[in-house]
Amino acid sequence: MQYDYVVGELHRDNDLAAFALMCSVAPTFGENDWAAIFDNTRAWRCITASDLAGRVRGLAVFRLLMHPEVGLLMDVPIFIALSAADHHEIAEILFSSLEAEATACQFIRVWNDLPRSLAELENTELFRRWDHGLIYRVHPRP
Repeated sequence: MQYDYVVGELHRDNDLAAFALMCSVAPTFGENDWAAIFDNTRAWRCITASDLAGRVRGLAVFRLLMHPEVGLLMDVPIFIALSAADHHEIAEILFSSLEAEATACQFIRVWNDLPRSLAELENTELFRRWDHGLIYRVHPRP
């Protein structure tokens, strides 16, 4: 069976649907913390994958930051691909979208565990550590 998804920046009119997806896998992440992600001073960006009916099936929350050891890093503390039938395709298209955004970065890091709060999401010590998450070396485009 073929599934089609629309991938793009999360629009404010769809942020509650994305928050519902987040809560389904990380129920301790509060609504106020979720709203704070959209504060421009925090520099978080959100990409979603939605099915053709408009339901959010995938979510990636990331930002680009200078890591003291590896240089510019795309840090992805939230990466969710949720579907009973097609989570692999959702994960692939979300990751491809992240990779396209990370051309200036040396690495992409996708956290192993979802953060439980905004404080954990923005914890400087956790950001500096290099012992958690999937580390992917970004290959330069030809």
